[in-house]
Amino acid sequence: MNWVQFLELVFVGAGTLAHLQFVLARSSSAKIIWFNPILYAWSLCWTIWYASVFSSLNLETIGYSRLPYITAFFDILRGTILNLQVGLGLHGLSQMTGSLKKVPIWVWYAAPVGLVLWGVARIASHPMDPFLVNVEPVTRLFIAMDMVAGLVAIWMLTQGLATFDETRKGIARPLRKALVAMIPLLAGVLAIKMVWGFQAHGRYQWVLLFDLTHLLPPFAILWATYWTEAVALEVTLASWRRVQWFLGVFCSYMACKFAWPMSELDRLATWGASGLGLAGSMGPLSINFFRAITQFLNLDKQQESALLLRLEKRLRHTRLPNPSLPRFLARCIGWILDCHWQILPLNHPQVESILHSRGLVLSPEQSPQLIAMHTTTSRAEVENWATLEARWILPVASRDSSWAILLGTSSRMEKFPVEIIARLESLQATCQQVLLSREDLKRSLEAHRRLEEGERLAMLGLLAASAAHEIKNPLSAIRNVAMAARRDAPFGSVLDRDLEVVVGEVDRLDATVRRMLHFARDQSVCVDAPETLRVVVGLLALEAREKRLRLELSTPAEKIPLPISENDLKAILFNLILNALHHAPQGSIVNVLFDPATKAITVSNEGEIPHEFRPRLFQPLASLGGNGLGLYISRSKAEESGGHLDYVPLPKRTSFQLTWEHP
Repeated sequence: MNWVQFLELVFVGAGTLAHLQFVLARSSSAKIIWFNPILYAWSLCWTIWYASVFSSLNLETIGYSRLPYITAFFDILRGTILNLQVGLGLHGLSQMTGSLKKVPIWVWYAAPVGLVLWGVARIASHPMDPFLVNVEPVTRLFIAMDMVAGLVAIWMLTQGLATFDETRKGIARPLRKALVAMIPLLAGVLAIKMVWGFQAHGRYQWVLLFDLTHLLPPFAILWATYWTEAVALEVTLASWRRVQWFLGVFCSYMACKFAWPMSELDRLATWGASGLGLAGSMGPLSINFFRAITQFLNLDKQQESALLLRLEKRLRHTRLPNPSLPRFLARCIGWILDCHWQILPLNHPQVESILHSRGLVLSPEQSPQLIAMHTTTSRAEVENWATLEARWILPVASRDSSWAILLGTSSRMEKFPVEIIARLESLQATCQQVLLSREDLKRSLEAHRRLEEGERLAMLGLLAASAAHEIKNPLSAIRNVAMAARRDAPFGSVLDRDLEVVVGEVDRLDATVRRMLHFARDQSVCVDAPETLRVVVGLLALEAREKRLRLELSTPAEKIPLPISENDLKAILFNLILNALHHAPQGSIVNVLFDPATKAITVSNEGEIPHEFRPRLFQPLASLGGNGLGLYISRSKAEESGGHLDYVPLPKRTSFQLTWEHP
């Protein structure tokens, strides 16, 4: 193999790889940013042409005899593709830039098709002339047409820059520079053809220069997409792996040719490289064929789908707690698909960055979306995927918390089949529905419990009102009899003093009855908060004395309303004051303070709550001696009225404060 064949192999191999990057790009934005179907077909034509030339050149390096008619047929086919790409390129750029849109479609293909027909006619009309003699004038006209097409493409891109966004400009500018550099190189190719024609020396020179010239546009596009991060094109991962595979195979092949020229190993490597070139020249047909074979050989696909279906049914009946459910789901999926898995919060930096780059704001009201790495749109996002070592993200958002289930590469498959993806999306939706249903059930039970509690309080108030009414009249009679008897008793006698005690106790009981009647009365808004505090403190004063505690109340005399029902305020005050009486040391003071300026109610007592217990203060069933529901219910009632019940840490004291933002 001489140096000319070596360089031509390098050029056509690099061209095949460059255009294959576009053909195989799995990123959806690869076709959105600047590609359109016609430009995609243009890149596909170049892929087929380069791969076909690569295949034939390999066979020439081992002196494989040429079959004239078959060789001529493939040469005509390659010439047709080479001419067709000119029309496709100009037509695609017209759609991309919006220039010359009124030009009929057939105009773009008239000259290329005309050249092909002329070349076929020359070969058919001069069958005895050498093939190169017949196509020589056609080749010269093609090079001239290629130069004109380059100038038109440069003009189109220049016109389009005025309407492009920054992303399209970042790709169009390098492409325009590459086309500008092509013009003098193509002029050199045409000059070589004019001087030497199809002679051996001239043939080698113009072919190498022609191949090098047409490497500029694809590599300019690849460079632009990589550095502008306009489209990932799997450049950092899949494309880089394709480059590594190509370099490995090509270097091994060239080593065989130089180390053992014309040996059996050289012939075997040559036929293998030619086979790869033939597969590449088949374009998407070979890609779809290999994908179909891969899916066909994945015989356990149906079994995996069935296992995932059974997992979905199990999710609806599992008794796992909510925080364990996503981990259980991820572990089962990882076992079924034999892939790496992990659980991260949805606000993890890398996960959040991926969601932000996709413009996704997940919420429980939205249907969950399965996020795939191969639809990434920027190199930065690909790097986040690489850091996470993931290929798929299954976000599960509930009202209380949100998780991201990350799935890595499966050891059995590079890309999940469609059936598996559909089953994963169904599992993701089921998991979110289960979590939301549990939360709805929990809230429903809590609302039912509060309703029952309200009904019990209402019944208690009714019983208190009935008892007060029954007691009030006899107390009045007892007081009247005692007052009449006291008037007849000698002043200062023992009987007079005893009757005075009876009247005083009856008055005290009468005041208690009035408080009970006031307590039983419910209003949607507490119109006199200080009076409500005085009633509650009065009812609990006896219990404070029994515990040898002083219950002190500081409240203004005027009426002050609060945006909470009177019964709810009484329930909160009872819970707070009873807790203070229960935990305060004997002989100490329990303070109840109502600030008229801020309308804040504070209940405090001596003694501190242990530091390790403070985070659990308002959780249900968290207790240091009671049933663990008092503070939880009190905060719930406060929040229902738009208020806040908070623990205020003070040195050597326990203090709870009830406030409203807009009292």
